[in-house]
Amino acid sequence: MAGKVISLATNASAEASRPSLSARPTGWAWLLLPGSIFLAVLFVVPLLGLLLLSLGMPDWTLAHFLRIGDSPAYATVLGTTLEISLSVTALAFVFGYPIAYVLTTGGPTLRTFLLIAVVLPYFTSVLARTFAWIVLLGRGGVINEILLQLGLVSQPVTMLYNRVGVIIGMTHIIMPLMILPMSTVMSSIDQRLLRAARASGASPLAAFLTIFLPLSLPGVIAGVLLVFIYCLGFYITPALLGGLSDLTITMEISAQVVDRLNWNFGAALSMVLLVGVLAILWIGSRFFPIEQLLGFSDGKSGSDATPRRQLGTRWLMHVGSAANALDRWLPSMGGRGVVILASFLAVLLLLPVLIVAYLSFSSSPYFVFPVPGYSLGNYQAYLSDTLWMSATFASIRVALMAAGMATVLGAMLAFGLSRGRIRGRSAIVALVLSPIIMPTVIVAVATYFLLVRVGLQGTEFGLALGHAVHAIPFVVVIVVANLRDLNPAYERAARSLGAGPLATFRTIIAPLVMPAFIVAAFFAFLTSFDDVVYVLFLGIGKVTTLPMRMWEGIKQDISPTISAVATLQMAFAAIVIIIGAVLGRRRNT
Repeated sequence: MAGKVISLATNASAEASRPSLSARPTGWAWLLLPGSIFLAVLFVVPLLGLLLLSLGMPDWTLAHFLRIGDSPAYATVLGTTLEISLSVTALAFVFGYPIAYVLTTGGPTLRTFLLIAVVLPYFTSVLARTFAWIVLLGRGGVINEILLQLGLVSQPVTMLYNRVGVIIGMTHIIMPLMILPMSTVMSSIDQRLLRAARASGASPLAAFLTIFLPLSLPGVIAGVLLVFIYCLGFYITPALLGGLSDLTITMEISAQVVDRLNWNFGAALSMVLLVGVLAILWIGSRFFPIEQLLGFSDGKSGSDATPRRQLGTRWLMHVGSAANALDRWLPSMGGRGVVILASFLAVLLLLPVLIVAYLSFSSSPYFVFPVPGYSLGNYQAYLSDTLWMSATFASIRVALMAAGMATVLGAMLAFGLSRGRIRGRSAIVALVLSPIIMPTVIVAVATYFLLVRVGLQGTEFGLALGHAVHAIPFVVVIVVANLRDLNPAYERAARSLGAGPLATFRTIIAPLVMPAFIVAAFFAFLTSFDDVVYVLFLGIGKVTTLPMRMWEGIKQDISPTISAVATLQMAFAAIVIIIGAVLGRRRNT
């Protein structure tokens, strides 16, 4: 999905850079209005309100920001956040690059397996995946049980509630977001360039370092920026896997807003995080046209592009010569080393969720590995518990409302962006994509302050509004991708036979795009159904959804019933992915 986000932004930016054929907006462009107003009111206005609140409105002051700078405790919190984010980003790149490489260069069967290994965890609830690592890393968890049975350790190793557990869990959760942008860029690299390099005497390593790696750098930088920004705003995993010394800025924001009701100081901390994210995006734009990711592009190149290219060419020639010499000394695995590594890493991506599914069928009233017997008791406990079922139905109601709003408004935005002609289209693309680029905690906190003022905090409808803001970008990405692939000959044929615009839309466009609408609605529903960050702020104390019930259960008493709930969530995500794949295949046949 992240790859599609980048693709959408790039294509929309390219279209926006073309000269406008008309100074006045076309009819399709008016479809941008409802969704833009919705995002402006529920995304832009809350962020502006957050800024005003951080400045002490109505008693204007910088005291809250000065407090952050004067207290060494908050400097420690910021330092911890940066250390964890940098470590996770580096590991995600190291482990993600081989998977992305094989995902674009391997055979059909291998690519299918890798795609499943990347996409299924990506659309599985973050809370479910974090719970999986609690089961794996605990003192009585799966990993310690295996180590003890093999005799590798004499007592359980502490891997939970410390920095190690946080980094492991976050790296696993964040890796798909690193892989997808890289694979998107890698798939556009012409493989004939590599074959030409090999024909010219370059070794496989030299061809990779001088051709493939430089061409894949845009995807690498985009993935690194996305992952680092996402890590800065990570809340669920550090809160559940970290110890007292692993307090991050998002955890401190939550404590100030929810526990201490110190709205002004919580808003100031949120603004510090937001400014940090914007600064990272600006720094990234110095090295990579990150404006393409956000929807801004002028299509101009710097005046010093040619000297840089010549310098880069000379540097790559030296790298290629060194790689050719080094290749003779490297051990050979028949050219399968990278494939084996990528396959192993893909198995590790799937393993945590598969182990949780395995343990959910245990007959034991507590977690034991391997399971002593198989039973459906955990599923029966879930279905017979009124609290679990009430939370499930609450999630369904909220997700239906959010998916309905997101699908309608997102589809209108998609048609307006694809078919409309209007000045400032790149700014609208930036507005559409920003809710999934900005840290979720910041957006949730800002929305919380807005809903409190209008009396919608703690209501299912208010929660659905927040979820819709986050789901709209995914709907736009899916629908625009399908609209871009439509054959315009169908519409021209309908017009030539006398069909008007409405008749053409009803008989040609709507049936062809309907599968995309259905898939987008499913993903919008899944986005809302699996969320826990928004409900922590927008519904805390009054709305208990299924993820919120899981959150409370994990923090208070880890019951095997949670493994059954997590497995059902993963099964639902798998069903959504399968439906999307089937509908996409039918559309292409």
